[in-house]
Amino acid sequence: MNLKPRSKAKKIRPGSKKNPIGITVFLTVLGLLVLFPLIVTLAGSFMTEQSILVNYSSGVTTFDLASGLTEKFKSILLIPNPVSLEQYAGVLINQPSFIILLFNSIKITLPVTAGALAIGFLTAYGFTIWKWKHREKLFLVYIVVMLMPLQAVLVPNYIIAAILGIQKSYLAIILPGIFSPFAIFLARQSMKAVPEAYFEAAKIDGAGNWYIFLNILIPQLKSTIAALCMLTFIEYWNVVEQAVIFINDYRLEPLSVYLSRLADGRTALIFAASCIYMFLPVWFLFSGQKDLEKGIELSGVK
Repeated sequence: MNLKPRSKAKKIRPGSKKNPIGITVFLTVLGLLVLFPLIVTLAGSFMTEQSILVNYSSGVTTFDLASGLTEKFKSILLIPNPVSLEQYAGVLINQPSFIILLFNSIKITLPVTAGALAIGFLTAYGFTIWKWKHREKLFLVYIVVMLMPLQAVLVPNYIIAAILGIQKSYLAIILPGIFSPFAIFLARQSMKAVPEAYFEAAKIDGAGNWYIFLNILIPQLKSTIAALCMLTFIEYWNVVEQAVIFINDYRLEPLSVYLSRLADGRTALIFAASCIYMFLPVWFLFSGQKDLEKGIELSGVK
């Protein structure tokens, strides 16, 4: 009786011939499509107004959309010729309102980011460490509020802001952002990944809650802190709906609201202003990409 050894199943390695390259090509094309508006904006910010009018002016209508779009994509130039920095000078020097409104965005974004980190992690610590009745039921309420769309909570926020007399100030935007359910959810999910033995050992040694929070818990959640900081900053840097409702004085508007009216139809100026405006969010994402991925991974959010 001849017994032949069983052949082991061969693993398909990424990059081998049996691994289809269709997925790689598809993801590459999809990535280029997502990045295309960003590339056009960056290239257009270094073009002159005349070059932009020649390259991007379009007479395409809904009746000849297919043929018109095909011709326009062929004629789009992504390399500026000639290269011009005049529009950047026009934004930073000839448009003083741009700098003022940029600082208005910072006045909203920084307090929300710092407050959401502090309140979120302190509240999540209470949900994680302290064993009290109805804890999970209350946390479920936080999740339900987090899943509600922004439009559903704007009216209650406006009513409360009117009662407090802050409906025409930055506080009407900052306070709801500070008490963000998402910050509490993300922080608590990350804290649950820390072994309880650390906390028990610290309590046996006589450590209090503040010592455990600051010296044991926080150092292990640096990636979650960085991820929450980036996500909160980007969300309120691009705030639009709340600013339109609560801010009536155009001098107090954040740049995200006023950007569309800044250039008065000058496309090159709009491109340059957009590049300056998105510099901070893009820099945050590139510099903290690893922390963002690790922080979301620790929280278990998919």
